[in-house]
Formats: sequence, C-alpha cells, structure tokens
Amino acid sequence: MLMRISVFESPQLQATMLALRGMDRELAAQIRKATKTVTVNEWRAALAPHATTPLEKTVLVGSARVAVTNKNVSLKSGQLAKKLSSGAPLYSLTRGTEFGSTPRQITTSSSTGKSYKRSTGAPFRARKQTGYVAYPAAADVIPRIAALWVATVVRTFHEALDEGAQ
Repeated sequence: MLMRISVFESPQLQATMLALRGMDRELAAQIRKATKTVTVNEWRAALAPHATTPLEKTVLVGSARVAVTNKNVSLKSGQLAKKLSSGAPLYSLTRGTEFGSTPRQITTSSSTGKSYKRSTGAPFRARKQTGYVAYPAAADVIPRIAALWVATVVRTFHEALDEGAQ
C-alpha cells in the first residue's frame, strides 16, 4: 500500500511545497529528515490499533515506512521483500491482509470416490473494499501528518533564519 498526501486541498500545504522548492539543499534535506523521523512514528502508532490479527501486525504494521520528498509524504505499508517464516514474501500477502478475501469452496473426493464440498480455510478476513488496517489508519493520521509537515518546515526555516541573523 502506498498513500500520498495531496497538497491541492490545502493552501498551507501548497505554501509548504513552494517554500521547500526555493530553499537551500542542505536545509531542505534537514526538513525531510526531521519530517521522516516524526511521521514514521505517527504512522506506526496509527496502524497498531487497527491491526487485530498477528498476520496484520506482521505484514502491515511491521513493514510501515514513510518516504518524504520536497513534493510529498508517502505512507507505505506491506511493501517489503522480506520473507516470512513460511517462505512467502511479505508483499505477496499485503492485498489479502488489508482487503480480505472471499472464501472458496472446493470439491474433493474420498478414497472410495464419494465427493465432498469444503471451504478453504482462508487466513484472511472477509472481503472489505475499504480495507481493515492501512486505509482506515491513513484516514485517521493524514491530517496529523500534514500538520506536522507544515510545522516542521516552518520551525526549521525559522531556526535557519535565526542562525543567519546572528
């Protein structure tokens, strides 16, 4: 899952982007680093209460990452190539873990030839289009992360101006 904060909804975010665009490279790098440090903790804290199963905690919360550029803040979850103890790559379980799956019925037959229908025991929850963990967590945390991004830019820019004046 990859989610981005759109700046077109907020004049404050647009001003933040314009300020970052005209800043010194070193100062912009400091802002990106400070923003990433703060937002990754917020993103993980937002994911944790939504994850109820051990699979959700491992696949979605354990792989939570944040990428910060001058143009956006990307919230990531479940994109690692790390292999689980079962040997499956983590990213291959992301879609089913977040959105669930539809249980399927299969037909098997006994050694005597009698056929049986049984449901596959899916390790995922029931199908839900709006998601269970990352999407609800993103809806909760995006306003907070946007505010932190703007505050970090303003604070760092203000500190740089104070240092330059002295």
